[in-house]
Formats: sequence, structure tokens, C-alpha cells
Amino acid sequence: MTGTGSVELTKGFGRAIAGSLLFALPLLMTMELWRLAHSVERYRLALLVLAAVLLVIGLSRTFGAGPGGVGPGGYLADAGVAILAATLAATVVLAALGVVDPLMDWQAAVSVVAIEALPAAVGASYARSQLGQGSRRPRISGYGHELFLMTAGAVVFAANIAPTEEVVLLAAEASTVTVAALAVLSLLLMHGFVYGVGFGGQERSTEGFLRSFLTLTVVGYAAALAISAYLLWTFGRFDGIGLTTAVKETVVLGLPGSIGAAAARLIL
Repeated sequence: MTGTGSVELTKGFGRAIAGSLLFALPLLMTMELWRLAHSVERYRLALLVLAAVLLVIGLSRTFGAGPGGVGPGGYLADAGVAILAATLAATVVLAALGVVDPLMDWQAAVSVVAIEALPAAVGASYARSQLGQGSRRPRISGYGHELFLMTAGAVVFAANIAPTEEVVLLAAEASTVTVAALAVLSLLLMHGFVYGVGFGGQERSTEGFLRSFLTLTVVGYAAALAISAYLLWTFGRFDGIGLTTAVKETVVLGLPGSIGAAAARLIL
């Protein structure tokens, strides 16, 4: 590897560290997640880690990180660097805060770092691919890409809220009318963010309001709800409750999830 290549690799790894902290620092300092890491069932934690890996591979395949991001070997390498940076950043911060001690209790440290890895890895992938000078920025097109980006955005926003008790409390106090109004508000905010308020990256609805609303906003909101339900299930929020309460919790978490989905379409 040439000297220039080594410098670029180092800079890319540094961007990945910074992106990890930018996306995951709120979760790294959330006490509920520290506790959940020790109580969540191991197979749910393993599925969460697998989901994080697949999501980062998808992001690397979509965006890459320059010349090394081209082709299967390149984007798999990009994903590996992003995951390594996310793991390192989470471990260092959690150790500095005294939450984990990797030397004295590595098993507990692995559990806490693993449950923190999802938004950190997404942040690392985004920073490596999109924030560097000369980063490869292909034009994203196609319905599948749109849905993937919305799903990734929903993951980041919902993951920061899902471990907290506020979701459970808000759902417990919400009436059916409140939940329905929250769903409508989420849809309106999603559509308005992308098409209506003049943010940079705002899209133009070329297929008419109804078609874009149904095929992108509604489907994107459904993806945000699915991500919200998955995260709540992973963290044990559905254990011992009825279907009605589970739906309420999902819709409550779907609000930040839907904002994340809309933001991803604008930013990415």
C-alpha cells in the first residue's frame, strides 16, 4: 500500500469513528440500554447484530467509500472497516464512562457493545462514504433504493428511542384516538419533510401527490413501523403485553422512525 493509500485509509477510519459517535453517542449514554444488554435474550441480541451487519453491507454496496468501494470485495471491506470502527468507538467510550471493563469482564462488555453497535455502525458507514473529500456519490435511483434508505433512516432514529421507558409510558396513556392521530401526524410529517418545506435535497413529486404519497410515504411509514416493532421486540417491550398495547408502542416509536426515514431520503 502506498503512502497516499495509507493516509486515505487512516482518514477514512477516522471519519468512521467520528460518524459512530455522531450517530450513537446518545445511546452510549443511555442507562436503559446498559441494563437491557444484560437481560435481553442472547438469540435476540445475535439477530440484532446480524441485522446491523447486513444493513451496513447494504449501505456500503449502495454508496461505497471511494475507489475501494467498487465491487463486492470493495464494499465488503468498506462494511468491515465501518463495523470495526463502530465497535472500537463504542468500546472506548463505554470503558471511559465506566460502563464496561473489557479486561475484567469481557463477556459483559461484549453484550453491551453489541447492543450499541447498530446506530454506531450505520454512522460509521455514512461518514466513511458520504463525508470524505472525493467520496464516491453515485446518483441513487430506483424504488428499491428509496425504500432501503428510508429503512436505514428509520433504524437510526428509532434505535435511539426504543430502549427508553418513555415509549412504554406514552403508549400506556394513549387512547385509540391519540394513536390514530399520531399515525396521521407521522405520515404528514414524512411527506412534508420530503416534498413540502424546502429543505436542501427536497424532492419534487413528478408522479402526482396521491401516487407519491401511497408508494413512498405510506410504504416508508410501514417500513418505519416494522423497524419499530422489531426493535421493541428485541428489547423485550412486547413481552407479557396484549396486541393492542404492542400496536400502541409501535405507533409511538413510529413517529421518530418516520422522521428518520424522511430525513434519510433528503440527506442520502
